Amino acid sequence: MIQLINGEQIPFGTMTADPTGNIVLNDSRRIALTPGYYQINYHVSAILRTAGYMQVTPSYSGAPHLEYGIYFRTSVDNTSANGSAGLILEIPAPTEFTLTYNSNSVSVEGAGTITVVKLRRTAG
Repeated sequence: MIQLINGEQIPFGTMTADPTGNIVLNDSRRIALTPGYYQINYHVSAILRTAGYMQVTPSYSGAPHLEYGIYFRTSVDNTSANGSAGLILEIPAPTEFTLTYNSNSVSVEGAGTITVVKLRRTAG
């Protein structure tokens, strides 16, 4: 379980380290990426104590990207909220990838997974 706090980045851990150094978990919340193409998939879930919403926003290259985010709204107290997203990114310069959590409800029993894979793809 992870703690999901409104307005804060979601923490993650490393299951398999990237021996090439292209993908590095700088701390529990920021993933450093070198230039290239990446496939990123993530899933976040939590129980919302009161009716409300859960929003997860990825950020990279210095900006948030709502178009790749997750949004889930509940109308009942103590309801599970969850979502998944996947994207392929071209990273032109070194950057950090983060996921920011927002909710107007207290969230408990949070869980999250993220998979980042550098692709062997060239511009063209």
